[in-house]
Amino acid sequence: MSRKFNYKDVFSLKNKKIVILGGSGKMGVNFSKILSSAGAKIILGDIKKAVNKPKIQYSYCDVSNETSIKSFFEKTFKQEKKIHTLIYNVYSKPKDYYKKFEDYDDKVWEKVMQSNLSGAYKASKKMISHFKKKKISGNIIFVLSTYGLVGPDFSIYKDLSSKKNIYGGKFSLTTPASYTTSKSGLLGLAKYLSTSFGKDNIRVNCLTPGGVYDGQEKKFVKNYSHKVPLGRMAKWDEYNGAILFLSSDASSYMTGSNLIVDGGWTAW
Repeated sequence: MSRKFNYKDVFSLKNKKIVILGGSGKMGVNFSKILSSAGAKIILGDIKKAVNKPKIQYSYCDVSNETSIKSFFEKTFKQEKKIHTLIYNVYSKPKDYYKKFEDYDDKVWEKVMQSNLSGAYKASKKMISHFKKKKISGNIIFVLSTYGLVGPDFSIYKDLSSKKNIYGGKFSLTTPASYTTSKSGLLGLAKYLSTSFGKDNIRVNCLTPGGVYDGQEKKFVKNYSHKVPLGRMAKWDEYNGAILFLSSDASSYMTGSNLIVDGGWTAW
């Protein structure tokens, strides 16, 4: 690769094609906008339909279903010929997701694992085979969470109301073990893939965002913000620079790493 000294060239995604699984949520939409503005064509895969826009195309994909993953990639590879980057940005919240650990349903646990972790494994297999077949210097990015690095601080959820949980259900907001386990598992998968396929010029990294303000219960927002050195929750667009960095040649010598953007949460 030739050396680049112009910042526009370093961050350019011209002629690049990027798959974002879990792409129809608020973070995925922000990712698609910044990456397409840098020149990339984006293929969003999600169970939630998104409207096709210039340089942004939606295709159905249920990452908890192996047949759906296979169908999505067969269609994508046929249409696009070459895909350069996979961003796995999945956060599953099935019914009874917030139930306490002692009463947690095994089926809910399995559903979260299938979506958050097993789906990443299966999608990565498809992408790595594609990269090697097409001789592409491929790029895989897993979106984690601070709770994939450290255990939850349950004091921030104390005395929250189930009726004020904006994500629905009959339980108050918390962080279940399924979330922490699946997100930490992604970090291990990234490290495995990076050391296994670095010889093939395939990079695998993680982005760890902190909590984003989404209209949560005021008590939670106050408690969370108190634990952050910057004193607030993130805004949805504050991860755009990080995802652009990881998706572009700006991070060309980076693999097996985890970019933490959490307002300082894990710095205490």
